[in-house]
Amino acid sequence: MKSTTFAAAAALTAAAVPALLAPTAAADTSQVRVDNVSDSQQCAVGKPCYVRVRLTGDNRLNQVTVSVNNTVVGYAVPVQDDWDSNAATAQVTWVPSDYGVYTVSAAQDSSTASIGYTLNNPSAGGTGSFGGLLPTGSAGSAG
Repeated sequence: MKSTTFAAAAALTAAAVPALLAPTAAADTSQVRVDNVSDSQQCAVGKPCYVRVRLTGDNRLNQVTVSVNNTVVGYAVPVQDDWDSNAATAQVTWVPSDYGVYTVSAAQDSSTASIGYTLNNPSAGGTGSFGGLLPTGSAGSAG
């Protein structure tokens, strides 16, 4: 009886180890940025801004959720980059309702990235700030 129990436990362990060591399907929201929609139209209150997300990993083409200050502003299916076979880009249009400091986040599977973005009032002598093109937050992997 002992040998049967041991053999069953060994078989289960042998089956589980490769699954634990196998690489997971990864998704990485590697960059979030806020852009003007054109050179002639600046991101401003009541005007559209583009939130662009760069994604890498096996699941890079999965849907992305974009949030501003923890409120979802849109969803996008990334498009494969022509110039980088390991990356894709998603884009959501966001129309700010006020000037101020925002946290812009993108989430795909279990991977997230966020940036701080300041939208200054042009009449006060300022323009939008990209707040940093590299994300803060965490990048995980989907399983």
